[in-house]
Amino acid sequence: MGLLDRYGVMIVSHSNEFSAAVIPIFEKAAPFRVTGSANHGNAALACILAGKPDLVIIDLDMPNSEGLVALQLMMTHCPLPVMMLSSQSSEGAMQTIQAMRIGAVDYFHTQLLIQESFDGPMTDYFLERCQMAIHNGTQQGGASYPAGAEPIMASFQRRMDIEFYLRKAIDHREFQLVYQPVVDIYTNRMVGIESLIRWNNAVLGHVPPCDFIPIAEECGLIHNIGEWVIREACKQNMKWQEAGLPKMFVAVNLSRRQFNDTALCSRIEKILAETGLQPRYLELEITESMSMDVNLAADALTQLKNLGIRIAMDDFGTGYSSLSYLKDFPIDKLKIDQSFIKGLKQKQVNAAIVNTVIAMAKNLNLLVVAEGVETEEELHVLRECGCRFVQGYYYSAPVKPAHIEDMLLQDVRSKQTG
Repeated sequence: MGLLDRYGVMIVSHSNEFSAAVIPIFEKAAPFRVTGSANHGNAALACILAGKPDLVIIDLDMPNSEGLVALQLMMTHCPLPVMMLSSQSSEGAMQTIQAMRIGAVDYFHTQLLIQESFDGPMTDYFLERCQMAIHNGTQQGGASYPAGAEPIMASFQRRMDIEFYLRKAIDHREFQLVYQPVVDIYTNRMVGIESLIRWNNAVLGHVPPCDFIPIAEECGLIHNIGEWVIREACKQNMKWQEAGLPKMFVAVNLSRRQFNDTALCSRIEKILAETGLQPRYLELEITESMSMDVNLAADALTQLKNLGIRIAMDDFGTGYSSLSYLKDFPIDKLKIDQSFIKGLKQKQVNAAIVNTVIAMAKNLNLLVVAEGVETEEELHVLRECGCRFVQGYYYSAPVKPAHIEDMLLQDVRSKQTG
């Protein structure tokens, strides 16, 4: 054991905040003692050679990859058990973690320590991991988490894994779009399609959009992913049109960060020019909550409408916008959220809400689409309410482009023979 029969710990960080968060943890733990600190790799190496600590704590968030430099110097010249801490799950962090799994390096998320008291379960687990690293000189598997810590650790690990592979997903062509028809219930023919992103990764398997889209927004990847979706949807729509299939709109969901991006309009204008798709065949879907800032939303929507693009308000009825705002927004369509469609025949309140939305939309000269239609009963009630357009599993689940082509061809044949 190190100095005074306690394990010597050295901290490598530029940040006073980092040191202030980490050092007290070791000061309150009987087996440990902080014996030194350094703010870059060479200084850390000199301290190790002089003080010979039992464990090194490296702040992975230091600028210019100083944490990785310090790690490399130590692994090359004076291998020691290392615990790397980070408040982020950056690609660099994940690469380091994965590369060092077989060496004397472990990883911990700084926030797990900062957000709780020094005697909490995650702090206890962190100190156990430090002690284990010292005893074994390498990370060992099979350690049990403290009570209540398993879901927290699993959640952070899952998030890091998703972000790491998400950064490579476009280049590796792991995304694909599926399409769900919007149907005119009076003619039973397709009038448009909504594009939906899917992600399959060789390691993670199928990752639902509800898992990876929020992470993409947090780490800034949503702009690249969103742009890929718009471009891919426009390209696919042009392929269908060039094949002589009926011309119709393709809808794309916008995330909040995309919608707030001042360059969104110019990005879309460029994509339309590249793909050759006429603006009226692209529909962008926003949610009510994205339009909370009325002035900003109105300006953004006006710019998009000036391009000739269609605008739909998705999941209508679940957000927080006032109905009076709708007259100020240049939108073309309301999409009634599927939560109001489920059990429509049995739930009088839902039927009343749907009736009200349809009547209001007609007064505002807006189209209405009912989402999530799954049964004949729901379709019947919607028809009685005067809702002409629907989307849902009753007609089709989201399907691949080839299936859409077959459905369009079938529509063409039935129209010719009808």
